[in-house]
Amino acid sequence: MTLKIETLAIGDELLDGRLADTNSQMLARDLVDLGITLSRQTVVGDAVEEIAEAVRRAAERADIVVTSGGLGPTTDDLTAEGVAQAAGVSIRLDEPSWERIQSLFAARGLELPENNRRQAEVPESARILENQKGVAPGFVTEVGSAEVWSFPGVPREFQHLQTAHLIPHLKGRLSATSLFTETLRCLGATESKVGSVIEPIEGRYPNLRFQYRAHFPEILLRLVGSERAEVERAADEAEEAIGRSVYGRGEASLAERVLHALEAAGQTLATAESCTGGLIAKTLTDVPGASRVYRGSVVAYEDDVKVALLDVEEATLKAHGAVSQAVATQMAEGARTRLRADWAVSTTGIAGPGGGTLEKPVGTVCIALAGPRGTKARTLHLPIPERERIRSMSAAVALRELLSAFR
Repeated sequence: MTLKIETLAIGDELLDGRLADTNSQMLARDLVDLGITLSRQTVVGDAVEEIAEAVRRAAERADIVVTSGGLGPTTDDLTAEGVAQAAGVSIRLDEPSWERIQSLFAARGLELPENNRRQAEVPESARILENQKGVAPGFVTEVGSAEVWSFPGVPREFQHLQTAHLIPHLKGRLSATSLFTETLRCLGATESKVGSVIEPIEGRYPNLRFQYRAHFPEILLRLVGSERAEVERAADEAEEAIGRSVYGRGEASLAERVLHALEAAGQTLATAESCTGGLIAKTLTDVPGASRVYRGSVVAYEDDVKVALLDVEEATLKAHGAVSQAVATQMAEGARTRLRADWAVSTTGIAGPGGGTLEKPVGTVCIALAGPRGTKARTLHLPIPERERIRSMSAAVALRELLSAFR
């Protein structure tokens, strides 16, 4: 049975629009990777009674409640008191946490205000979670049959406690329930399109959960169930129904798959980018270990740079224009030669918002792939009104073209 998890974000600043509850969003993304969807998100202000009531109600519905915020040193930081009231216990000073706070200030040569003592005060029954990214510890308190996990609201601290403590705890609990998942990664299909072809399959598998996540430019479909064979069978049917848009199964990203394929083949890659402005290079180098196969990039925005650094012929530019398959081809071949790589991909296009024409409107992007067996190019006509989305989709399609070459 899937765990029910709720978040409770605490702070007046979340209610009056000064800040957004990004912590719940961050947790939700990680939970999806475990096959869990948040059952509810709640926001309350800085009032003990309101916090206590919200915690009590959430604990009645959920197995785990994650609170964020209200663990600072000032008088409006009231989470510990609210959780303690909901649990029916008093507040205690956690001496190890207080000693750690004193040591942190001493190490930085800072005077320690007395109100920082508040950050070491926790519900009497709480279990302490060490916070290596901040001052206040996190803590876990039992409220009825639920566990209430309380984290600071600072995003980097919340994420640290989530990653170091909560996620491992959840994985342990989920392993006892024998929960199996399979993820289909799609590029080039809308969420509605994927949903429409999968809906009949959902009806044939009432015991499975079908979870959709739109993470532009990709759509992720996760199948969750208690029987591995049933999950795999449904995933096979889903992949066949979706078709070519599925570029892979599992948790590895598109960039990770490209780099792995290159490394397995003992080959290298270079990139030549115009409209994507180095986005392909960033996507690849965000993956640790990319240097084992990735040689480098030339970001050639102006035509004279394409000529000087990528050996694009001026005659080609004059005859076809910078946004053309002919120029994309010479860019890829130039990058492959100049950077001494086995493969090279290139992009040149019109990302907007201006620069389009009737012949080549915004969203026209030419991509070329040069490799040991020659060069091929294609033109995309992306009906996307936003510059960054055009760039993101173009970079993803370029990587997909390369991945397809290894299949």
